[in-house]
Amino acid sequence: MSITQGSWSDTGVNGTWIPARLDGNNINTQDPSWTIPDGTWTYAHGEITERGPKYHTHYTCSKLTFCNPEGVPDAEADASGRQLLDQFSEQDIWEIPTKEEFDACDFTNAALMGTTSATSCVEIEKDDLTPEGEVFYYASKENCEAGQKIAADIADYEGSVAQCGAIAMHIPGTDRIRTCDCDFQKKPFSDRYHALCALAYQEACISVMQPGDCCEEGTCLSKLETFDNQMGIDHELARRETCDDNIPGLCYNMDAVATDMSGNGSTDCCSQTCSTCGSETASGALFIGCTSNTPGDMTATCGRLSRYAIDDFVCDFSKCAEDSHWGTGGDAVWMYMDLQKTESGGMVLGEGTTDIAATSNDVAAAEESGAASLSTVLGFLSAGVFAALV
Repeated sequence: MSITQGSWSDTGVNGTWIPARLDGNNINTQDPSWTIPDGTWTYAHGEITERGPKYHTHYTCSKLTFCNPEGVPDAEADASGRQLLDQFSEQDIWEIPTKEEFDACDFTNAALMGTTSATSCVEIEKDDLTPEGEVFYYASKENCEAGQKIAADIADYEGSVAQCGAIAMHIPGTDRIRTCDCDFQKKPFSDRYHALCALAYQEACISVMQPGDCCEEGTCLSKLETFDNQMGIDHELARRETCDDNIPGLCYNMDAVATDMSGNGSTDCCSQTCSTCGSETASGALFIGCTSNTPGDMTATCGRLSRYAIDDFVCDFSKCAEDSHWGTGGDAVWMYMDLQKTESGGMVLGEGTTDIAATSNDVAAAEESGAASLSTVLGFLSAGVFAALV
């Protein structure tokens, strides 16, 4: 199935339906209800959150659709004085040119985009020439002060499709990969994401799925996680070309039990390098390179175990077997930490010597005395993909 289905895609001004209303592909559909928020939700209006401004996403090659809400409320206004809307009302949609005028519900320079009715909706098209990131402001002149207003930013259709498809390519694989549910028949796609995202994920998921008896057990691996097919071989060999084996990392999921969100795979900070921690060594394995270290206690932060994890995983190399690759009996971890190992097994910090259990206070004191900084940022290996799909 083509992701665009050969036509414009629809984007409901109110997102997707809650509870979900599934289409023939078991994907939640768009809710175009243009109404007044009731206090439990609000349209995005560019407000600042911890992740930045909040906008409703309007994709290129899509139509942002405004329709009357369903149902017939009481004829009189509610206790707050809101004017109640129903499917027989007429509602205007104005485009306001600036955020300042939008926030103030100032329609002096606004342009009327259309009016909804019992039999018609208003559709605002954005083609593939619309600049990515551009923001548009829409409001009802009559009910702007009551919250019937929305700020929409433009996301490139092709870029969004690529990002959603990349989720299916994640290692470890998603739960849908594990259970062979790329067609959403076991678990409908009822999330608040656009159908474009669902279909892009679906196409990519099908391309890497390896169905079999594992489907019922929920243990299937994608083609990218195994070294027994050409796609998997090509992926693994290409991955190795980017490796720097002087940087340690977490070799995750060598037991192939984790999904992209479970965080329950095996962890190994000691025995593997980037080049060896891959599908040829163990199906489902993922190498996550360390990004910063604390030489005073021989630790480093080395990625996160799942796409939703909040905290970084910390590798403690002092706990590795001395004869392991990153153990303190060898040279690799000392070179990475930029430390000199002494004959007694301690380390040289600037002009002084301490042991592996040195505290962060010891390190700070060494730095204050003129020693070089012992915290090193060694680059960031990102496998992040925008907001979770399943």
